[in-house]
Amino acid sequence: MKKLVVLTLVAALVAFVAVSFAKAAEPNDVNKPANDPNAPAQKDGVITIRGKLVVTKDEKGVITSVKVERKKTGTTHNIVLDAKGKELAETLAGKTVEVTGKETTKGEEKWITVEKFAEKQKSGDPNKPHKPSGPGQQSGK
Repeated sequence: MKKLVVLTLVAALVAFVAVSFAKAAEPNDVNKPANDPNAPAQKDGVITIRGKLVVTKDEKGVITSVKVERKKTGTTHNIVLDAKGKELAETLAGKTVEVTGKETTKGEEKWITVEKFAEKQKSGDPNKPHKPSGPGQQSGK
């Protein structure tokens, strides 16, 4: 009987240690830093994001808001309408852009004060010939 009690205690201890190790390796632990490849690159409050530039204008054609929509993550960053933000809106409205700037949060919204920006091509080589997709198309041979 004494051996059975000792064996049960040892088994419980082994199970406790095994669960502790399994919990430590839990990938969805909220206390661990996220390693999301879609998260914006960040260094000292400066981030770089890529997405579609959405510009809203009033009836007089004056820019009222500028946002970068990130389809992969479903997030939106508002652009501060200073000189650089307006330049971005005027030159690349509706395009896929990469924006680098200082990120701030106001309530639930994320804002970026633009430091630099560039137009980005969608993934894939735009100069590479496309394969025909339908019947009767030539194969390019």
